[in-house]
Amino acid sequence: MSVPIRSSIMSRLFNAAAALWLCGGAAAWAGDGGSDQGSVNTAWQTFCGVTLPMFGLFPACPEVPTVTQGILQLAAWQLVPPVAVRASNSTPLGQAVDGGNPSFPPATLATTPPTTAITQFPVTDSALSNLLPALTPLGFISSSKGPAAATQLYNTNANAFLYAVASGYGGQQPDTLFLFYDDPRDIINIFLPGQVVAEFSFPLVVLTSPTTETLVPTTLQFRATNARDCSASTVSGNFSGKGTPTNPTQTLMAAQIGLNCAVVFAPSPLSKVPHAIFEVAVPLIVTMATDPLYFSTLYSVIGGPWTTGVTGYPSGGFSSGNGVFPAGSYIGLAPSAQPLGPPPAVTPYALCANLPGLIGPPVPSVAAYYAIASDGQTLLSAPLPGSSTSACPF
Repeated sequence: MSVPIRSSIMSRLFNAAAALWLCGGAAAWAGDGGSDQGSVNTAWQTFCGVTLPMFGLFPACPEVPTVTQGILQLAAWQLVPPVAVRASNSTPLGQAVDGGNPSFPPATLATTPPTTAITQFPVTDSALSNLLPALTPLGFISSSKGPAAATQLYNTNANAFLYAVASGYGGQQPDTLFLFYDDPRDIINIFLPGQVVAEFSFPLVVLTSPTTETLVPTTLQFRATNARDCSASTVSGNFSGKGTPTNPTQTLMAAQIGLNCAVVFAPSPLSKVPHAIFEVAVPLIVTMATDPLYFSTLYSVIGGPWTTGVTGYPSGGFSSGNGVFPAGSYIGLAPSAQPLGPPPAVTPYALCANLPGLIGPPVPSVAAYYAIASDGQTLLSAPLPGSSTSACPF
């Protein structure tokens, strides 16, 4: 190891440790609200506003709405597991479950020849059977009687699972977050065309200038087709930013904002019997102007997979006159533990899903937060029952 790299590693570790030590005197973090919410923001503001500027990085440092999101944000930017952030701040373990998956690229699967895993959508057959065992999901107990409850993977009552990984088609830099909602329950695999069989939510952002992102909570309704694809699925959200109390959202086809979705019936690591696996591909927005840490080697000696910015959908920006999006704007998912901003009364989970129930409409199945680290790793976390006041939007 060369002296400059070793020096950079020691400097990075010293400053990261200093940031955590500065925050260690604050109250222990617990739950997703209450008096300890100030502690998580103290830690976050110290790291973001004091430590990173030492490396010449000056990112935006807004308040983090929940403790879980704050831990994810620190873990993603310090390149450490969320559990390490909790332990370093005397946070009792056992209040949340975590999952983490490196991006493809730079990761590859141990196939012959090695593959970057995702070359087309939907991911099916051998590509899917090779990919899912290499990823770590979150487990949930889905029920029509109440919100989805996060649980440990070894809990035999877990009946819904979420995998997430950032990737790019054909070995390119990650430009899409791929989400796999594994539903191994014994559901009859017959969906009537046009029927809403699943719902998903995402904290999308609209990029209207190099440095301006506007949060647009978005709901995707997966509507069944004979092809089991996204061609009939719709999305709703205040995409234009001109919503009113009486007309707060617009409804578009999913393809109009670059979302792709499908349902495949296949085995998974959770069940060898073919069952429904819902897949959603969401374009990413990671730019040098809004996310400088993701392109810097001053703080992260590992280096990230991005060499140029990815701006979401569409590749050239929306044209004028479409009546929804400002001319030249883009839409996609930001890497930060969304949403970032003044904590609302009730914070929505970033990633929610209602999946098919035994009878009737889709039932609550997933409620989690995410963050994408500067090395491309996708982190997931969900507070266990009793540790959160967050809620899903549907």
